[in-house]
Parts: sequence; structure tokens; C-alpha cells
Amino acid sequence: MLSKSRVRFLKTIGFKITLWYSLSVLLMLIVLGSFLYFRLRHTLNKETDHILFDESEEILQRIQDNNYTINDLQRLITRKTVAMKYLRTSVRLYDTEQRSFIGSESFIAPDLKLSDDEIAKTVKGELKGEYTLKKIWVKGSSSPYRLITRSVKIDNSCKYILQVAIYMKLSYKTVENMEENFLMLTPFLVILSIVGGWFFSRKSLSPIAKMTETARQITGSDLKRRIFYSHTGDELDELANTINMMLERIENSFSRIVQFTSDVSHELRTPVAALKTGTEVMLSRQRTAGEYRDLLEHNLIVLERMVKIISDLLELSRSDSGQNILHLKPFKLGNMLKDLQKTFRPVSDSKNILSPINEIPNVQINGDETMLRRVFSNLLDNAIKYTPPGGRVYISLEDRNDDVVVSITDTGVGIAEYNLEKIFDRCFRVDTSRSGEAGGSGLGLNISKAIVELHKGRIEVKSDLGVGSTFGVVLPKN
Repeated sequence: MLSKSRVRFLKTIGFKITLWYSLSVLLMLIVLGSFLYFRLRHTLNKETDHILFDESEEILQRIQDNNYTINDLQRLITRKTVAMKYLRTSVRLYDTEQRSFIGSESFIAPDLKLSDDEIAKTVKGELKGEYTLKKIWVKGSSSPYRLITRSVKIDNSCKYILQVAIYMKLSYKTVENMEENFLMLTPFLVILSIVGGWFFSRKSLSPIAKMTETARQITGSDLKRRIFYSHTGDELDELANTINMMLERIENSFSRIVQFTSDVSHELRTPVAALKTGTEVMLSRQRTAGEYRDLLEHNLIVLERMVKIISDLLELSRSDSGQNILHLKPFKLGNMLKDLQKTFRPVSDSKNILSPINEIPNVQINGDETMLRRVFSNLLDNAIKYTPPGGRVYISLEDRNDDVVVSITDTGVGIAEYNLEKIFDRCFRVDTSRSGEAGGSGLGLNISKAIVELHKGRIEVKSDLGVGSTFGVVLPKN
């Protein structure tokens, strides 16, 4: 049974890379060795054949020379067999009846006879070149001979048969030496590949170990830690960059959740405390019916605020989980905006805010009327809420063929430029000290932005501090 540590080691990327690297080197060595072995053997055989042909050609020319006697041929053959010290050579010349009459002192195979096929190729000259090549083994020799058999023509007819043989021990020994050296070198190269593969795999994967160690140290209370960069520009650097970007998003999300939880706790704690305190005060002694009515009216306002906060939280939860479903249908956007103006008229009048009813074109769009009503209600509510008495709030609708633009403009306190990018963040309020007074939880704009984006639209804002703000909602008609 393998121990857990050994099994774990066998599953490591370093081990797998080293294994594949070593197997690849071994496979390449086998392929290379096989290629060199057969290539060398083929080349040596080919060179031997060339030597045989050249030697037999020289003897053949001397035979066909009328000035050459039998004794001259014998001396030539003897000289050649003696001169070729490293390639033991045997020569034999015999007639067509295969009776030998001249040759080297001891021919390799005196009893060697031609087959019918060889006779057809040489004596009868059926093949171009009129010679045959073959390998023969002689008893007592450790290596074979390479034998060429040629026909000797005189007056266009075959008179003799010439055979020249070369001992191939030198060629075979060369191939064997190469094979032995390669087999001796292969284990060394495989071991070297294993050591080198392990070293380079560990060196290449060392940043992963640092990433792992850093990742272990990251906790909910320490999300600012980042993965180490090796600055090599490779895939590991790209991985580290991706992880760091993910950690940054997690940190931002975690910060928003913490802030969100804190803000919601504060928003809910205040009205709950108000309900509890008011109820305790009323129960401390006997009260009149009017006092009880005033308490109930106050409690109802507080409860409505709590219901709105909880409703916003549920909406955000559905949006975060991707459960928001649009119920699309055609409706008149102009009618909805006019209806909202009438709905908010009492609120604006109570603050002495002028909200003129301009001519609004009755453009038809395809969308979720309930959700879009919530968007424009939030924007109108904010415009009235942050506009001082005597100010103005305008609503306009522009038809741009493929889309429409709804603009809600106020002459309120405005928003500082450095806050414009944050106003759609969850639980963000421009002036936190006024949250209790204004009654906002910082969720409305975030929800509005999510609804508009669900409709494939966008929401924009332009504002000057102390002058006012304009929120523009761009929606596609379809």
C-alpha cells in the first residue's frame, strides 16, 4: 500500500511534468537511436556494395583485356586481396559450368554454387547490369560476407563468372559499437532528463507554492493581501493577475456587504427603537384616545419606512441572484410619467416646489411597466427630497426613433463631481448626516440602475453643486 504522502507526491504537477518530460526524452532517444542504427547500417551496406562493384569492375576490365594473361590476373587478384587489409576480400573466377580455375588462395566458400535464379540474372543477362548482390554466412565467421556475382562477356557471349566477396565484420562492428555506445548513453540521458525535468518543473512551479501560501493567509479580515508576481510575463503571472483582480472584486464586494449590513442595521435599528420607545412611553400611564391615535399614526409612518427598506433589500437580493424576471408588454410611457407627476404633486406642493406639467409625448415602448414605474418614482422622490422650498423639478420625454430618453431635472443641492461615480453604489448617500431627515437608505439608485440595465438601457447623471442635477434614463423601445 502506498502511503498518503507518496500518493500525494505522485499527483503533483511537478511529478507529472517530470514524468512526461522524461518519457518524451526516452521516446525521442528510441526514435533517434533506431533511425541512426538503420541509417548507419544501410549506409555501410551501400558503401560495401560500391566497393564490391568497383573492385569487380577493375578485375572485369583486366579479364577483357587481351594483353592480360592468366598469370597477370592471378597476380592482380592476389595483390587486391592482400592490399585490402581491413576488408578481407575473396575473388573467384570460373566458367559457365561453375568450374573454378582462378581466384584468391582460399575462397570463402569453395563449394558455393549459383542458383537457377542467379544464373538467369548473370549468365543469361536477363537483368540490366548482369550482376547480383547477396549476403552469405560462412561457417566459422562471426559476420557475413557481401558477395557480388558478375558475368564476364567476351565477343558478346558469357564466358566466365566473376565473384568478389568482402567480409562485413568491420561494418557490423561499427554498427555494434554505435549501438553499444548509444545504449550506454541512454540511461545517463534519461537520468539527466529526470533530474533536469524535476529541477525546471520545481523552478517553474515555485510561484504556485507562493500563491498557495499567500492564499492560505487571506481571510475575511485581511483581504488586502495580494498574490506575488514573478514578473516573467508567463501564464503564472497572468494567473496571479487574474487572482488579484478577483481578490480586489471580493474585497470591494465584502466591503460593500459590511457597509450594507451596517447601514441596514442602522436604518432598521432607528425605527425599531422609535417604535419601542414610543410604545413604552404610551404604556407608562393612561393616555387619551387622541394620544393613542397620534402614536399609531407615527408608528404607521415608521413601519412604512421599514417595509420600503425590506422591499428594497428583497429586490437587491433577487437582482444579485439573477432572479429578476421582466414581464414585458407594450405600454404608453408618457401616460405613466403624467400619472407619476400627479402622484407626487401633493409632496411637491407641501414643500412649495414647482413641478410644471410640460407637454410629454405619448411614446409607446416595450418593457416592464411596474419596474420602470419604480425607477421613475425613485428619481422623482429624490429630486423633490433634495430640492429646497421654492425650487423646481422638471420631467421631459424625448423620442429618438429606436430609443427614448426620460430626463428628470431639479434645482436642488446638486452632487459634487467626485461623488458622481459613487451615487449608484449600494448604500451610498451624498450626505450621511441627512439620511435620517430625508429618510433614504441609499438603495434606490442602485435598484433603479439594475432595473434600467435589465431593459438593456442606461442611466446617466449630470450635476453641479448648488445648481441642481439631471438624471437621464435611456431605454430602447423594444
